Amino acid sequence: MDTASRLILFADVIDSGNFSKAAERRAVNRSLVSKQLAKLEEDLGVRLLNRTTRSLSLTDAGRAVYQHANTLREQLRETDALVASLRDEVSGELRISSTTHFGRLHVLPVIEALAAQYPLLTVELRLEDRYVDIVGERYDVAIRITEPDDSSLVARKLADNPFVMVASPAYLQRHGTPRTLDDLLDHRFVVYSGAYGVNNHWRYREGSEIKTFAVTPRIKVNDAHALLKATQDGVGLALLPTFVGREALQGGSLVPVLADLPLIPYYPIYIMYPSRNHLPHKTRLFIDRLVDYVGTPAFWNT
Repeated sequence: MDTASRLILFADVIDSGNFSKAAERRAVNRSLVSKQLAKLEEDLGVRLLNRTTRSLSLTDAGRAVYQHANTLREQLRETDALVASLRDEVSGELRISSTTHFGRLHVLPVIEALAAQYPLLTVELRLEDRYVDIVGERYDVAIRITEPDDSSLVARKLADNPFVMVASPAYLQRHGTPRTLDDLLDHRFVVYSGAYGVNNHWRYREGSEIKTFAVTPRIKVNDAHALLKATQDGVGLALLPTFVGREALQGGSLVPVLADLPLIPYYPIYIMYPSRNHLPHKTRLFIDRLVDYVGTPAFWNT
C-alpha cells in the first residue's frame, strides 16, 4: 500500500470512529488497518492518533493531515466519476481508416447516423486502399479486406466477401451472353489492378479442385468505383466484390454472368483496433453499429 492509499485509509478510520468499523467496511483484518496506519505515521514522522483501549483521538498533526487526506479521497472519487462519465459519454474525435469503396458505401452511413445522434462526437474518416499503421497513425479503428496477420491488433470479422461476375445489359446485347467458360475467350474485361497485383486470374471451384482461368484486360483500374463505372458503361465483363456490385445488380444496370459458376471469394472484411481493454465508448459504439449494419440479412442480397 502506498502513501496515498494509507492517507485514504486514515480518513476512513476517522470517519468510521475506530479501526474495527473501518476494517469491516473494507472487508479486511483489523490488524492490517492498524499496521498500515502505524506505517503512515512512520513515513510522515508524526503521530496522527492518540490511542487508548476504548477510543482514539486526533493529534494536532493528525487533524491537519486528516484534512488533506479527506481532500485526496474526494479528488479520487471525482476522478472515478469523471472516468465513468467518459466511458459512457459519446464525445471527442473518432478516427477511422477504411478501404475506399466499402467506406463510401457502408461506413459513411453509420458515421452519419452517429453524428446526428451524438452532437459532441466528431469523426475523421480516411478512405484509402493501403494498410495504415493503426497505432502509429493514431486511428481508433481500421476496416480492411484481408486475412489478419498482426497479432497485436484485435480483428473482428464483419462479413465474407464473395465475388460476382457481371456485365451491363448493353454490353451483353452487343457481344452476346457467355454460357460457358470457353465463351469468355470472345469477350472483353475490366479488372482491378492494385498495390498487390492485377486481378486477371479468376479462380473457381470444380468439384474438390480450385481452378483458374486467365483474362486479358481491356482496362485496368485501381479503384473499385472506376471498376464499377466502366462495367456499367459497357466496357466489358468484370469480377466485383458483392458489396461493390449489389446496388447496380438490384437496379438493373448490371446483371450476373455465369451465375452458377462457384467463384472463390476474396479476403473477408474485418474491422481492426488496437486493444480490447478499456475501449472508449465512442469506439465500441461505432464497432457495434457497423457490425449490426453489415450483419443485416439484406446487406449481401443481390
